[in-house]
Amino acid sequence: MADLEVFEVFGLTKPGAAVCHAGSLQAADPELAMVLARELFCRRSEYIELWVVPRLSVHVAPRAGEVLGPAQPRSYRLGSGYRSTVEKWKQFGGEQGGDR
Repeated sequence: MADLEVFEVFGLTKPGAAVCHAGSLQAADPELAMVLARELFCRRSEYIELWVVPRLSVHVAPRAGEVLGPAQPRSYRLGSGYRSTVEKWKQFGGEQGGDR
């Protein structure tokens, strides 16, 4: 008997909706995993689309109290970033927006 691999199944319930985790299953290969996912999760037409992914391909963000944030600082998108830009314009004698 072949070794079974764990697959994660994600589904779309209606167009434009968020994709949600439907569940997990074990299968010998991706093709069998798709067949099993359809049998397990689409019996009552809950999903219009399924994504079947090997568990080893799913990367999980860190947890245990770690705050998730952007990989790069994006302070220029905050209101304080715009204020500092206006202050710099005033400091160097330019008008807000300046001539182009």
